[in-house]
Amino acid sequence: MNNPFDCALTGVEPSMPEIASRIAISQVLMRYARGIDRGDRDLIKSVYHEGGTDDHGSFVGSGTDFADFIVDAMNAVGGTGQHHISNVLIEFQDENSAFVESYYLAMHPYPNANGQIELAFVGGRYLDRFSRRNGRWAIDARKVTFDWTRESVPGPEWTRAADFTGGTRDETDASWQWFS
Repeated sequence: MNNPFDCALTGVEPSMPEIASRIAISQVLMRYARGIDRGDRDLIKSVYHEGGTDDHGSFVGSGTDFADFIVDAMNAVGGTGQHHISNVLIEFQDENSAFVESYYLAMHPYPNANGQIELAFVGGRYLDRFSRRNGRWAIDARKVTFDWTRESVPGPEWTRAADFTGGTRDETDASWQWFS
């Protein structure tokens, strides 16, 4: 598409509104990862516009319902996972809408049938349709792909891990105090 708002397509230096929009969209993606990893329902809900949808394969529905579903599901499994988002491609349709593809790596600790902690590993992409409403960028629709998965990444925990502050999926995590 020949969109003057997208410098990658026109060869024109990006405008300040485009730069601001790219940063705002990237921040939405980072808030999503933090919300998932810290079990913060409200933060997850904040990345979707009202009526926004999420298709995670095992869940298809509203973004707000997804927030409740995923926090409950991850709390039931236990452990503290991580989502790393990279390779963010933003293609503006106009000044108020964009298609966004983001690669992710997700690591999910979980107890196996013997109660031992395993580490599932997923590489995939978020395919998002974003819009700006009342000056706020958020997700209208999300489709999640799994490009590859591993049931378990074997190996014991690093012996020196005990020397570091551990993360949690709730308000006891060090980041909650750090940002307050």
